[in-house]
Amino acid sequence: MLEKWNQFVYVLCEAKKKGIDEDAYHAQIENQLQFLGWMLYKGEICHKPNIPIGNNNYIQPDILIKKDGEDQFVIEVKRPVHSQTERERVQLESYMRQLKIEVGIYIGEHIEVFYDMPKRKDAVSVLKVPLELDNKQGAKFVDRFSKDNFSKDSIVSFCEERIQEMQRQASLNKIKENLIANPQMHITESLKPYLMEKYGDSFSEEDIRGMLATLSFTAKENENGGVLPVTSISQKDVNDLQKRTYDSTHYSLNGGPKLGKNRFAYAVVSTYLKQHPETTFVELERVFPPQVQGSYGVVRTMKYIKEKNYDGHRFFDKPDKILTSGDGVSFAVSTQWGKGNLPNIIDIATKLGYRIETSDQDKKSQPAIQGKVVKCYITRNSNAQGLFNPADQSLTVLKGSKVNPRHVDKIDDAARKKRDRLMAECTKEVQGERIVTEDVVFDTPSGASQFCVGGSSNGWVEWKDEESRELKFYRKK
Repeated sequence: MLEKWNQFVYVLCEAKKKGIDEDAYHAQIENQLQFLGWMLYKGEICHKPNIPIGNNNYIQPDILIKKDGEDQFVIEVKRPVHSQTERERVQLESYMRQLKIEVGIYIGEHIEVFYDMPKRKDAVSVLKVPLELDNKQGAKFVDRFSKDNFSKDSIVSFCEERIQEMQRQASLNKIKENLIANPQMHITESLKPYLMEKYGDSFSEEDIRGMLATLSFTAKENENGGVLPVTSISQKDVNDLQKRTYDSTHYSLNGGPKLGKNRFAYAVVSTYLKQHPETTFVELERVFPPQVQGSYGVVRTMKYIKEKNYDGHRFFDKPDKILTSGDGVSFAVSTQWGKGNLPNIIDIATKLGYRIETSDQDKKSQPAIQGKVVKCYITRNSNAQGLFNPADQSLTVLKGSKVNPRHVDKIDDAARKKRDRLMAECTKEVQGERIVTEDVVFDTPSGASQFCVGGSSNGWVEWKDEESRELKFYRKK
């Protein structure tokens, strides 16, 4: 795929060297898109199309890509020696939203992919690739945007995965910056439990602390330098995205095919309607109340969708997906489903007597642990024992465990408040140590490790089983 990127970008690199004008660059980009499989003669590459908006207005994006007659993504083109401004970002975002397309591309002095995340004010930059040969990110670009590989579902999944990757990179950058800012404290605090575990039989904690106080630790950039690469994502983006995790679980209804979350929700509603064809729309909303989904609602009339300008966006409203209630009301099912609200529709389906199955897990990676509780421990800033449940991936911190009595530096406010509450309710001080007074159940190992160590922690790595294996060995694929 790297070779394919080189073939795609070479012409653009030469154009940048020559400083050609925008029209010539635009023509070269359209030619290179044909190299990725998009056909000009089939109307898949639309050159500055005039697209009506409202009664008297229209928009004219630089390039619009279609597949099977449907809009796929839009491209904003600038000269290869141009420097991107906020105006271009806003212009591209405007085209994306007017066309109800989740993904847009800026091509000028670099290539940049933007994703219009649900419920966000601004589109997020998820991939930024310089015009250069042998760029690994460029290989990702041509892989995802080649016609043979492209689909709306796959590109949205790619963008969600990129967002997670950026969030991880931003978090690592923050850890690195904190370490460089105060290496003495961080390194000393990290070494102390290790040294106590190794030499605690011979020396007291006071001895170890005193010895560490005689040492001076520093942390600095190596010659390669630089923080980890993060595209244009703000700290607010990081805070928001830390709450998001990508879940690829698929669901089957009554023995049918495995479906993604939104198509599963659609299947539940359409199945109910087939079984109860006389149901009016009002009665249907009683079965599937709007709050089950959230702000968009589970089902909405086509009239409502048009009034809210949601047509083609946020709902299954293509002609073959529109449903009709028993009293003749045309309506559509929301596409906005994730791990936060899908359990609500699953609960309704279960009460209706529907049989639900989830996608098979990779049994090869977990041959003998299904259904068994795993004993585990954690030692950083603590000395805690736990029980991990592979079935639901929860972890119980056991009564008698020792946890860090303090928060680590720069713990976020939400985590601090939650930990303060748990510390007050579930621990007590005994001879200068903080002891857990009752078993405490957490949805994830990371939540449990954060409680124990005092702040941000990857529980899949920090918790170990009795054979010293990291808990990621048991993580569901």
